[in-house]
Amino acid sequence: MTAEVEAGSVPAFSRVQAMLDREENFSALPSLALAMRFELPACALEETVIAFDANVLLRLNNHPRCEDIIDVLRASCEGRLILPGQVIQEFWNNQFAVIPTVAVTLRKKFDDFREALSEVDSEFGDYASRFDSLIDEFNAEFGYVFDENSTRRARLFLELLQEKAKVPFVSRSALFQTAQARKRTKTPPGFKDTTDGDFYVWADLLLGLAEMKEEGAVFQRVALVTMDKKIDWSRQGVPHPILSAEVGAICGADFETITINELAVRLLD
Repeated sequence: MTAEVEAGSVPAFSRVQAMLDREENFSALPSLALAMRFELPACALEETVIAFDANVLLRLNNHPRCEDIIDVLRASCEGRLILPGQVIQEFWNNQFAVIPTVAVTLRKKFDDFREALSEVDSEFGDYASRFDSLIDEFNAEFGYVFDENSTRRARLFLELLQEKAKVPFVSRSALFQTAQARKRTKTPPGFKDTTDGDFYVWADLLLGLAEMKEEGAVFQRVALVTMDKKIDWSRQGVPHPILSAEVGAICGADFETITINELAVRLLD
């Protein structure tokens, strides 16, 4: 495990900014050596801070054990949940592309129906085109209506986060040049993207961890739940060593990225 870091008297954001800009001591070699082992030692749930990426907010509601996951997080993770502030706006900006809507559901069911019709009699083709027109009209008028089961579970998860999670925001203007410099030097995360959203997700997360240390929280592991598979986050499930080193520099904890299924196994099995 990375050496423990004393919070000291330096404000949390100043510490995060200095580390992101490499203005304070930063050791990446131990994280590289640990990453080459392709595994971390076991860590108890009560010693783990759990953070959530935007793609998890968008997809957790479709997981078959979604409500069980929410129940265990509510009961067992008091004071150890982080939702980076950047995630909130990315969730809202992207939710229409992922959360099933009534119109999308109807379209899928109609496509199945039309395929069945084509196997029976080609004379039903006129009905198919009329159904197409009706579905398009419905989508134009009511496409914003979310599938009720999806929205209910999404609301449950958001209620949990509202009750239990720390939601940190770093200063965007103060880190603007930092974001650009890190992208030019291919410093993770986000150097595979054209925008800086992933960087601010990361900076918000680090600020939350620094604030937790200032508040006296004790934890050994930070688990970011994400569905992002790009190498500027992880490779074959192993987080980029620079990310692990930055977490270690801020709070002295190990870092890992896990999927929603892996989170479900740890919480429920």
